[in-house]
Amino acid sequence: MPSPAPLRIDPTIAAKARRGPVSIIDLGAIRANYVALAAASGTAECAAIVKGDGYGLGMLEVARTAWAAGARLFFVARPDDGAQLRTALPEARIAVLDGLAGHTPETFEQSRLMPVLGTTAELTAWLGGPRVGYMIHIDTAMNRLGFKPADVVALAALLGEAARTPEAYLTHFASADDGDLELCQRQVERFQAALKGLPAAPISIANSAGLYLGARWPGQITRPGKALYGINPAPPGQPVPVLQALTVLAPVLQIGDVAPGDTVGYSATFRAERAMRIATLGIGYANGYLRSLSNTGVVAFAGVRAPLVGRVSMDLVTVDVSAVPAAALSEGFAEMTGPSIGLTELCTLAGSNEYELQIALGRGCRRIYINAGADLA
Repeated sequence: MPSPAPLRIDPTIAAKARRGPVSIIDLGAIRANYVALAAASGTAECAAIVKGDGYGLGMLEVARTAWAAGARLFFVARPDDGAQLRTALPEARIAVLDGLAGHTPETFEQSRLMPVLGTTAELTAWLGGPRVGYMIHIDTAMNRLGFKPADVVALAALLGEAARTPEAYLTHFASADDGDLELCQRQVERFQAALKGLPAAPISIANSAGLYLGARWPGQITRPGKALYGINPAPPGQPVPVLQALTVLAPVLQIGDVAPGDTVGYSATFRAERAMRIATLGIGYANGYLRSLSNTGVVAFAGVRAPLVGRVSMDLVTVDVSAVPAAALSEGFAEMTGPSIGLTELCTLAGSNEYELQIALGRGCRRIYINAGADLA
């Protein structure tokens, strides 16, 4: 994976960033990430996870990019998302992770969606008539969705009478992101035990982190999610194999001076110990910049970092720019995350995770797509 190139802000984007917060989404990075993930999947098919509105970056744009890069199987969370995706990708295979989710099988047939079924009630309803393909979720540790080990006998009986075998069996790693190889191995063993006696079908285990744990987990389908968007899936100390796709910029609204003893922001949570220059930026928790970044966040002006001071409010944050050169400030906007401040660093400061932060910022700021390529133009 090549090193990320410095973000080039063309005049049109710069003008927009001076008027309001923007999320710049690099579709070229998403394309490169999918290619890298497909290579890491070996002979297994690499699916694209586009739930959560493409992890906050826009489901349709992300899915079209992944399709152009070679993806043919997509996972969404809910049937409505699947129906929307079907309009954009008429030839794709689309699976719905939440199962029937209160919808009738006919809803799935209309949009040619595959439910990932996890209960005997769902499977019974699904097998009641001619249907499109479906998948089976077997729970091995998460205790959220899926057939439990105690359900396997009933599952085998139902599948034994079915006219069509599942498109795949899947389970989900609980702690692959934490590098917990022991739990991952236990889950694989539970999964393999549950599959005994069931009709043969492809299996799917590895998520983003599962691809980089240093072990070849069995499976014919991989399901990378976060890594598609450039959130690092590799264990600490290993090279980052993906490129962050999201950069967020916010406008500088005002710059002023404060004297020693002056306070900044709501509830006076910051008090200046020296004379300072404070820049007010037009972004806040209404735009997805988490309130937990109050007095802990950091921003960058043309690559020069500056600490956030005071509380994050609904539409504004305040930053100490005393050490930022005037030339950097003259651009008129600050980087909230991107080449200078990665999502992983920012979420550590926020006490959150990259998923929450990216989804919040991606949905809260105006989206601008770059590097779409001729295949998406």
